[in-house]
Amino acid sequence: MKLASPGFVGDALGQPVKAFTLGLLALAALVLLVACANLASVLAARGADRQRELAIRISIGAGRGRIVRQLLTESVLLAALGGAAGCGLATIGARALSAWRAPIDLPVQFDVAVDPAVLLFACIVSLCAGVLFGVAPARRASTVDPNTAIRDGHDARASRGAWPLRDLPVGVQVAVCFVLVAACLLSLRGLQQALTMPLGFDPRGVSMVGFELGLGGYSTEEGKRFQQRALAAVERLPGVAAAAYGNSLPLSIDQSSTRIHAIEESTARASDMPRAVRYEVSPAYFRTLGIRQLQGRDIDWRDTADRPRVAVVNATFARSILHTRDAIGRRVRYGWSDVPIEVVGVVENGKYQPLTESSQSVIFVPMMQSYNTTTTMLARSAVPPEQMVAGIRQAIAALDPQLPLYGSGSVEQMLGFVLFPNQVAAVALTAFGLLGIMLAATGIHGTVAYAVSRRRREIGIRMAVGAPAASVLRLVLGRMLMIIAAGAAAGSLLALAAGRILSRVVYQASPHEPITFIAVGAILLAAGAVSCWVPARRSLRIEPMIALRPE
Repeated sequence: MKLASPGFVGDALGQPVKAFTLGLLALAALVLLVACANLASVLAARGADRQRELAIRISIGAGRGRIVRQLLTESVLLAALGGAAGCGLATIGARALSAWRAPIDLPVQFDVAVDPAVLLFACIVSLCAGVLFGVAPARRASTVDPNTAIRDGHDARASRGAWPLRDLPVGVQVAVCFVLVAACLLSLRGLQQALTMPLGFDPRGVSMVGFELGLGGYSTEEGKRFQQRALAAVERLPGVAAAAYGNSLPLSIDQSSTRIHAIEESTARASDMPRAVRYEVSPAYFRTLGIRQLQGRDIDWRDTADRPRVAVVNATFARSILHTRDAIGRRVRYGWSDVPIEVVGVVENGKYQPLTESSQSVIFVPMMQSYNTTTTMLARSAVPPEQMVAGIRQAIAALDPQLPLYGSGSVEQMLGFVLFPNQVAAVALTAFGLLGIMLAATGIHGTVAYAVSRRRREIGIRMAVGAPAASVLRLVLGRMLMIIAAGAAAGSLLALAAGRILSRVVYQASPHEPITFIAVGAILLAAGAVSCWVPARRSLRIEPMIALRPE
């Protein structure tokens, strides 16, 4: 017996849930970074567009401190309105999540309440972002030369330094967006592989019904007889190819482990002994679940309580605990027991707890020698699961109508709970990826549109002297495409590091998939091209006479 930590299913899902939560926080931080970079580029462009207005204010007597306060007030107001809208969306999302039911056969309900402390933190972050990214444009505006700005429409110094200042936020957005989209595609790829990965058993066509004989007041001998009678009744059902029972089955929530060691290592302390997952099963358990036998024999009805103790182990148990491939005839014992257990068979490895686990040692012992009141009845059949489950329930109810039944369904439905974290991770990462693409696209669009407006005069001159449309497009889009390519290159390096972390949360999510990274780069280039298309087309419709009229 092992004490488990309190919380959601104790140690079984505690670590995966923590890892998933930390992953969500990291993704939220990346989206916040993209939003801040977007805000920085927008405020920088907006401040540059208002150079003449601010120069006029300064020339008629407005103090520079007043100008700074005005710009900071506007940016803080913008951040406050955005934070308030975000709080409203968070409230709606929390209510929707609380009303949502997970697609698993468990009474799991997410009670997501809006925490005032979290909303206050979000509002503070919004205000800090507004102040932080409003300082630079405000400081630049306070040092503008009024004569130059009024004459030329902008500050010459700002013009010389504006491109690098605006390029950096766009590059950051593209790099972070690359990480988000790569995480999204890697998680979807991992989910696809998890759905088709080998589990060490075949869940197709297997139905199950659980019951607890302790609730029925059965003694040990009565419980053993009832289990065998119930199995015989299930075997007589039409279409049943194989049937068995056990205290649990791989990848279910009800898992137990024990300290166990080879007889030759009996001097080891109990705390130093290796741990193995333990199942109490009936004969035909492996055949019913489709677990392949590698060596020796299966458990049979002759393995009763008055016979020598026997067990079947998996290949990892034989290798890591018995240190041999030929485990037949080797003897083991539990850490607290002096009774030897002889290994009579070896089965293939599989997945027993979470999908992300490494290969674990497992021991299967006969239910007749190690009685357990918790019973899961299994039946393999070509009959539809709903019909077979109904038949199993009726067969058991005919033996004891008062015995409560639970966990009814197909084994494939049970695997929905195992794959549920992968599905949630895929949905969350897809949402974050789409949000990142949207933010990056709006940032690129705004930057290109601003560049077109700032270079309107230059574009008009080029078109007046006969520059072709392709030359104008290269002028408008060339630098931006270089920024997108540079951001994607930086993002690919970050995505490699993030992929290693993601592989610990989403099973089968491999960070070393060139096709995924090529697809992400293509998606970002396509999003950038679409974002640049409207302002680029607008640049081709600039009339030279209108653009040169201020001259």
